[in-house]
Amino acid sequence: MTIPEILTDLEPYTGRFPKKAMQAAIEQREAITPELLRVVETVAEDPVKHAERRGYALHLFAIYLLAQFRENRAYPLFVKIFSAPGETAFDLVGDTVTERLGRILASVYDGNPAPLQSLVESEEVNEYVRDAGIDAFLALEHSGQMSREEVMEYFRKLFGGKLKRSHSHVWNGLVCAVADLPAPELLEDVRRAYADGLVDSGFARLEGIDRDLRAPNPRRRARHHIITDAIAEMEWWASFHPRDSRPAKLSPLPPRALAALSKILDQPAPPAPPAPPKPSPAVPRQPKIGRNDPCPCGSSKKYKKCCGKG
Repeated sequence: MTIPEILTDLEPYTGRFPKKAMQAAIEQREAITPELLRVVETVAEDPVKHAERRGYALHLFAIYLLAQFRENRAYPLFVKIFSAPGETAFDLVGDTVTERLGRILASVYDGNPAPLQSLVESEEVNEYVRDAGIDAFLALEHSGQMSREEVMEYFRKLFGGKLKRSHSHVWNGLVCAVADLPAPELLEDVRRAYADGLVDSGFARLEGIDRDLRAPNPRRRARHHIITDAIAEMEWWASFHPRDSRPAKLSPLPPRALAALSKILDQPAPPAPPAPPKPSPAVPRQPKIGRNDPCPCGSSKKYKKCCGKG
């Protein structure tokens, strides 16, 4: 495929994953990188305007490809894009904000922490984007771009006044990041944040943070890796696998219906399906809650509309 053909194939959202075009883009990395940078430059000039475009997906593929390419020139552009206020970031890239944005930012990091710090500390930026910025520091440490001591000292400054001391999802992310690093040196700062009501205990209990600081879970740390395969990151998304293309999942028949059907077929009724297992009690610290996930308080509302509302 030529570069124009690749860009044409990646531009519209069609409901399918453009794997051939993505593979061609990766194979022609040097030639397509300037074009991808131009795409994100245009979005960075007016993120709000581009968030209103429907059916346009080129910027999303460009972001993931530039992350895989470790393209440092994209770093200030990404920071500018995701500094947009309100829901703009979600309108542009959806749940990438809560699932992968931190890793994306770490993948294009150019060695200057100031833009990333400004993203975390600005009260004008969406709180979930700010949380992703904190996650980026974990990915920077995990990938060797920043030392553990540097990350810990920055977190210490956030506790010490760099973050406004009022309840926000950013505080939820910060205490989890302290446990994932891990930085037991900051345990007293974490306890004070809980005591001051800055953290949602339904998101992460203090006992769980304390436990993970004393006995770190390597799996949590391993989650914070940079983007190395854009195709693997994207091709399984539900948006590229419309529900109507999947076979419908049939519910099991109730015991009375099974017995009636067995009489018709003159066969013994099969045993009734076992009762569903009782849900296990919540563990002290769950994986991070997405803003569209059910709120852990049991209100049946989405987290962003309930306890996660800043």
